[in-house]
Amino acid sequence: MAVLTACLSFTAAGASEIRIGFVNGITGPISETAKELETLTAGYLEMVNAQGGVHGKRLKLVVRDDGYNPARTATLTEELVEKEKIVGLVNSAGTAPTLSVIKSGVLSRNRVPLVGVFSGADAIRGPGSEEIYHTRPTYGQEIRKIAQLASTLGLKRIAVLYQDDAFGQGILKRLEDSEKEFGLQVMAKVAYKPGTKDFAAQARSVESVSPQAIFLMGVPDSTYQFMKAYDAPAGAAQIYALSFVTPKLLADTAGDAKARGIGISQVVPNPNSATIPLIKEFRTFLNTPYGKGITPSPVTLEGFLNIRLLLDAIRMAGPQPTGEKVLQALSGMQRYSVGGFQVDFADGNRNGSNFIDIAVVGRNARLQY
Repeated sequence: MAVLTACLSFTAAGASEIRIGFVNGITGPISETAKELETLTAGYLEMVNAQGGVHGKRLKLVVRDDGYNPARTATLTEELVEKEKIVGLVNSAGTAPTLSVIKSGVLSRNRVPLVGVFSGADAIRGPGSEEIYHTRPTYGQEIRKIAQLASTLGLKRIAVLYQDDAFGQGILKRLEDSEKEFGLQVMAKVAYKPGTKDFAAQARSVESVSPQAIFLMGVPDSTYQFMKAYDAPAGAAQIYALSFVTPKLLADTAGDAKARGIGISQVVPNPNSATIPLIKEFRTFLNTPYGKGITPSPVTLEGFLNIRLLLDAIRMAGPQPTGEKVLQALSGMQRYSVGGFQVDFADGNRNGSNFIDIAVVGRNARLQY
C-alpha cells in the first residue's frame, strides 16, 4: 500500500510539472560559463512559474554536472530522459560531450529535443543529430568572418591556439578553408589539452613567431588563462576569439588592459540594443529578482534565447507536452520570430540562425559594435 501511495504521489507531482533538463560542465574547464547559464535558465523558469507557469503547470529544471567530461554526458542525459522524464534539454556546451550524446542515441531513441548547444562544430550537425536544434552558426562561419576581417585589415600572418580534441580538429579543418580563401599564412598551430590551467608554454610558442593576428579557438576558460599568460606588448598582434568568450570573465581573469582590443565573433545581436524585443525582455528579466547576479553578455543573451525558444515550443505542444510533441513544435518553426530574432527549423533544417557579427572589447569589458 505504501509503495502504491508513493507511486501515485510521484505521478501526481509529475502531472503538475514540466521537467526540463540541463547537463553541463558546472565543474571543470567551462565552469564559470556553465554556472552562469544554469543560474539564468533556472531563474527564468522561476519567473515564468511566478506568472502561472505553462498551461498552469510548474516548470522544473533538472540539473546534472558532467564536469565537461564526455564519458559522463551521455549517461547523465539518459538519466534525465528516461528516469526524470524531461520533455527537452537546453543550453548544453561542448563538442565532445555533445558527440557522446549523439553516439549514444538517447535523444533519437526517446524523441526528446535539445535546444541550444554552445558549440558551432560541424561534427554535431547532420545525420544522427536531428533532435538537436541549433540557434548559433557553425564555427566555420565564425572563423570565416574573423579571417575575412583579418585579411581586409592586412593581417595575413596568424597563429592559432586550439584544443587537442575533436573540437580542436574541427577548428583546424575550417581554418584551412579560410586560410586558402583569404590568403592567410598560419605561422603556428599551438595545442593545449582540455583542462590545462597553465598556458605559459603556449603563450611563448605564439609570441615566438611574431604573428600579426592570433586566433584563440579554445573553450572560454582556456582563452582566459591563455590571455593571463600572454605577455607580448600591447598591440603586438590583433587577437580574435570565438563567440562563447565572455568579456567580463576575460577581463576578470586576464586583466582589463589585456582584454581591451580583442575581437570576439558574435552569434546574437548586441545585448545592449534597445530596438529588438527579445533583448528588451532579456534586460527586463535581469532587472527582476530572478535575474539577480547575471551579467548581460552575448553568452547570457544566447542562453536566454535558447530557454525562451524551448518554452515557446512547449507552449505549442499543448497542455500535455511530451518530447515528441515539443520536437514537432520546433520542427514546424519556419522563419519564426523569438522576440524579433528569427530562427528557421522547417524542412529538416536544424541550423536555425546564420547571424554573425564581430565586436571589440573596450574599457570596463564593454563590447563595442
